[in-house]
Amino acid sequence: MDYPVFNIPYQSAYSSSIEFNTTINEKMKGHEQRYPVWTYPKRTFTLKFDKNFSERQKLENFFIQVMGQAGKFKFVWEVEKGGNGKEYICNFDVDSMKQNIKDFGYSETELRICAIDDNPIEAVGDLDFYYDAECESSIDFYTIIDKVFTAQNNRKSWWDAPKKTWKLTFHKNAVNRKKLEDFFIAKRGKFRSFKWKWKKELGGDGKTYNVRFDSDKLETSISDFGYGELQLELKEVFPNTNPAFEVEKDEIIPRKLLKIEIEGGSIYVMDNETLDVLQYNGESYLGAPLTHGEVTKDDNSSVSKLSIELSNVALAISGIIGNRGDVITNSPAVLTLVFLDVNTNQIIPNLKQIMYAGRCNNLKLDYENAKMDIETELGGFEIQAPVMKYRTGCQVRRFKDCRCGYTGEETACDRTFDRCKELGNQANFRGFPQMFNELVIKV
Repeated sequence: MDYPVFNIPYQSAYSSSIEFNTTINEKMKGHEQRYPVWTYPKRTFTLKFDKNFSERQKLENFFIQVMGQAGKFKFVWEVEKGGNGKEYICNFDVDSMKQNIKDFGYSETELRICAIDDNPIEAVGDLDFYYDAECESSIDFYTIIDKVFTAQNNRKSWWDAPKKTWKLTFHKNAVNRKKLEDFFIAKRGKFRSFKWKWKKELGGDGKTYNVRFDSDKLETSISDFGYGELQLELKEVFPNTNPAFEVEKDEIIPRKLLKIEIEGGSIYVMDNETLDVLQYNGESYLGAPLTHGEVTKDDNSSVSKLSIELSNVALAISGIIGNRGDVITNSPAVLTLVFLDVNTNQIIPNLKQIMYAGRCNNLKLDYENAKMDIETELGGFEIQAPVMKYRTGCQVRRFKDCRCGYTGEETACDRTFDRCKELGNQANFRGFPQMFNELVIKV
């Protein structure tokens, strides 16, 4: 697609940020389970402009051309301004362009542009860059306490040992700042842990700790010649007793895929991903907003359903309804859990799980969202318990069905063992011919 190019000069003093999205679940005794919601990070550039009247008009016209946040454009992060020289597909992060107008039409303004940084991750070493000796450090425990204050006042330490945290300040030129950013990207923000030595010459104890970043966002203030000032927060983590589990956790992450089968073009969505497209079973799943609730049942447990919500901002669902009518209602839908190798962005074969399957119902549309239920009658079964009784007759409900297995020309069966033997189908008899026809128990 041919996007317009943003080539309006900006001031040499600006800020840049790299942001991931990681979910952390606290486990017993201070261990963690970390889950990366995004594969690629979001980059945000906060650019400052000081323009005369004619240059101000160019900036305003460009903002109008792309319609604020609605449109996308190309932006090259200039090497001369401390950038990496790479091109990004961006959009403005705000719908409002505010300016401070001065004499003769001069203006000052600030605009944020953001993009997904899907560039290959470059190899990094250790976090051994120089940082200021002066830093913030803390020792933390985690104590659970009775919610109501009483004479007992019960308390328990949830961790077996304390955890340390550090806030380090770095002043870097463009080259070393880029190394630090690459290290942050390689660790995917808070996701991956690594080893870090608190050097004695910088006020530390000389020990090596297992740590991770305590924030998913790395913000940098950039000044002349690309020099940058930034802070990193490190948090100690307790390593897994089995190192192989740590490697597996770091390299294999789950992803949810939704398929709604519609004649003339189905819907394929990958949950909340910054990865653009994922190939699975020869189909292209697009990274887009997807949320779902818990499986629920109606009052008489006759129908189980899973509520899902998709983005309709681009009017993709509305477009289907407008062109083809409501072809979504009653269409088959499957929610599948797969596992992604973060090093290759490829799905690991033979590791998948069908989370839910059924048919779409109760479609609701607005300009932002498409909500629907995936319903399965009786949890996927025609009845919630098998029609099975301990009696002499055969329990197969329908003659010649898949459980009966008889494929001959006869058209009737009285469900007795003698009839099954007569048909040569006694191996598939589903009764208990050795039982009493009637049994009376006296109490």
